Amino acid sequence: MTSIPIPEELQTAANEITDLPERVARFIKAEISRRNLQKNRYGSDILRLVDKAFAEAKNIKSAGFDLAEARAEMARLHSNMTKS
Repeated sequence: MTSIPIPEELQTAANEITDLPERVARFIKAEISRRNLQKNRYGSDILRLVDKAFAEAKNIKSAGFDLAEARAEMARLHSNMTKS
């Protein structure tokens, strides 16, 4: 079985959850089912595109992406495009 590390700052609280292993197992089972459903519903090229988008989003977030800033910029651009 794969061991899933629990961050140190959560360890004490996690130890108080008596059925944590069962909950984690249910979560993993649900995620596997969801992923299998996606695989059956969508083609492999689409799934690769989704995986690539998630990876790019992770890189953007780690580079300091600010959602509020991006929304303000989008609103500004929209306003400029729709001015009479």
